[in-house]
Amino acid sequence: MIKKIIGKIDRAIFFGLLKFLYIKLTDYQNLRSLGNFKYSYKNYYNYKKTLLSELADKYGTDKGFNILENRIFYNNWHPHNYTDYYSSLFDHARENVKKVFECGIGTNNPNFPSSMGREYSPGGSLKMWRDYFPNAEIYGADIDKDILFKSERIKTFHVDQLDPSSLEKMWKNINVDNFDIIIDDGLHTLEAGICMFENSFNKLRNGGIYIIEDVDPSYLKELSIYLGVKNNIEIVVLKSKNKKLLRDNNLIVIRK
Repeated sequence: MIKKIIGKIDRAIFFGLLKFLYIKLTDYQNLRSLGNFKYSYKNYYNYKKTLLSELADKYGTDKGFNILENRIFYNNWHPHNYTDYYSSLFDHARENVKKVFECGIGTNNPNFPSSMGREYSPGGSLKMWRDYFPNAEIYGADIDKDILFKSERIKTFHVDQLDPSSLEKMWKNINVDNFDIIIDDGLHTLEAGICMFENSFNKLRNGGIYIIEDVDPSYLKELSIYLGVKNNIEIVVLKSKNKKLLRDNNLIVIRK
């Protein structure tokens, strides 16, 4: 009751400023508590156009943008700027990457917790990766069976990220391992991140890169501690030229 009253006062008098400051302070405290992890803070105010951000615009994925005004999603949802970081990570190896897997195709069904909204076009990031890595086979998976598709160098499969048996079945159906890149852009919860990692990291080749996207500060530390016990991890916090509040503009990168 008290929270509701404070919320109404904040919206009526302060136009949401109190909530904004509270979230910023909480996130700052969570990030400061990360301790001894390898931790990089990426600031992209002086950003340049990249092929990946152009492809993100072309296919409508929320991983990046060149023209922010054209990229406002469901419920005033703004895109990330992961393509800035990914360009620095992958540009030199575009021709050498052969196999990429991503969990989370981008359902537009509002009945799923991971829904991007009815106006979103599923599969945008898979098409972005296909065009960016000219020699790679692209594999994707999602809990929404209705958005699965197959096209040039892209295959998709059904999976429930929270169910180890479903993940096992998915990998059996894919029947491929030694991936260069595995990306978790699925449910974005602590439990989902752990389950996906525990049942997928062994499909990554030695020297490959495993990335967990959209890691909210509320569980960033806990997930990092869990993954960092046995693995070489890097926490990447990106600061976007997008002025909107993006709490989950964070990545965990694990190198095998």
